[in-house]
Amino acid sequence: MKKYILYGISGLMLMNACNSDEFLGVKPRGKDVPSTLQHYDGLLNNQFMWNSENPDQLYFTLLSDEFYATPGSLDFLGMMTNGPQAGNAFRYMADIMRPDENCTDWAYNSVLYTYNMVANEVFDVSDGSHDERLAVQAEARVMRAWMHFIMAQIFCKPYNASTAATDPGLPVMKETDVTRKNFPRGTLQELYDFIISELEDACLNVSNATNSKYRTEKGDAYFFLGSVYYNMNRYDDALRALRLSLQYCTENNSLYLDDYTDAMNIMMLQMMGGMWRMYYQNEEYLRCLYAINTAVTYYIPIVELMLPAAVYMKPKYMALFGQGDGRVSRFAQGALDVDMRPAFPIETSLGATTPDLYTMIAECEARAGNASAARSTLLTLREKRISADLAEIPESVNTKDALIRFCIEERIREILGTGKLFFEMRRLYRDPLFADFIADFKHEVISDEDGSVLETYPLTEDRLTMRIPPEVMKWNDWENNK
Repeated sequence: MKKYILYGISGLMLMNACNSDEFLGVKPRGKDVPSTLQHYDGLLNNQFMWNSENPDQLYFTLLSDEFYATPGSLDFLGMMTNGPQAGNAFRYMADIMRPDENCTDWAYNSVLYTYNMVANEVFDVSDGSHDERLAVQAEARVMRAWMHFIMAQIFCKPYNASTAATDPGLPVMKETDVTRKNFPRGTLQELYDFIISELEDACLNVSNATNSKYRTEKGDAYFFLGSVYYNMNRYDDALRALRLSLQYCTENNSLYLDDYTDAMNIMMLQMMGGMWRMYYQNEEYLRCLYAINTAVTYYIPIVELMLPAAVYMKPKYMALFGQGDGRVSRFAQGALDVDMRPAFPIETSLGATTPDLYTMIAECEARAGNASAARSTLLTLREKRISADLAEIPESVNTKDALIRFCIEERIREILGTGKLFFEMRRLYRDPLFADFIADFKHEVISDEDGSVLETYPLTEDRLTMRIPPEVMKWNDWENNK
């Protein structure tokens, strides 16, 4: 009897709710759309604007050269990423994904709808000043250009001015029409023309400062513009933009470098690995845009016996760290074998960071022949990484080419283990100054027992480009997926 009474009361309450004036005031589904400047500005606060939505399947990082594996670690990698895809990427196989699969590397495309909505519609609102609407629009334009660039870095050939007009690109996505199908890919040159044009124009109107590192301010915008030019090997243009980035970031007091000469910081790195200073806690981030890098490794030094490493650092890269360099603590000695250095950064920054800014500026200054400026910039970084008596640039770095090479080695020391070396491999692939570096790109599987090489997978030029997921190719009727 009680249950019928309860059902009756519940039914009366529901009927009362359904007949209330408040219910009739609710907007029908699909009609509640942004209508104020605050709405459009708030759309840029969405966490999926800056975080990867499926961290277990980020595979471009495994194309990076610094890793080697053992039979056991490859098995563990496959187990933790739920399939053979990570192993396929490590082996530089052409087809990483199964025919019916997508991957997170392509998922950055999914945020473009929101950026396009803000960029295309914010001027339709009636509130806010013209300059306020322009700043919100400019931020959305900067970020949609940057998303296009990240996708190009993974799924297109490295930019080459002599072939870009015929190399396949990616669609330029500027619309908010979700019903449209079969986007034309266009050429790589068309894609980069859009990216450059968007950034050059929008950078001028981005807010000088924001209240969150998850939002884009002017220093971040010029960082992105400089990065695009840098990866196009247009170093003079990159230097112009990066100097502006440095200027605005300095004015906002947003530049920060962790002190790896501090004993407490070293201890935390050795214990926690990539779990230390994650996400918003990482003060080196200028514009926070990261991906959880679990496709590379789940390794944390203090739990190695329960959770082993999935990949290890090659000795030739560990040799880049000289005496007194605190950055080597990112790759703690393995508890099971002190000669094996597990790679354990857990996240990969795809946004703007202080170390990236310094290393790019230093290299561009060196290429421009501004040796003193390049050395000064490097020293600013190195004094926070290396004990004071060893931070000076070695006397052997006494020519322009030697300084350029040293700048790039410094950049490599900063990004090792994150997978971002893959972008440097693409950028430098045709640079004659680094012919020896390029010739040795390969992955190896090393015996756990005697250190012998069991398998070797050399990198071919085709694998500087990750194939677009088969599902995406099918949706768009694209053919060229070399």
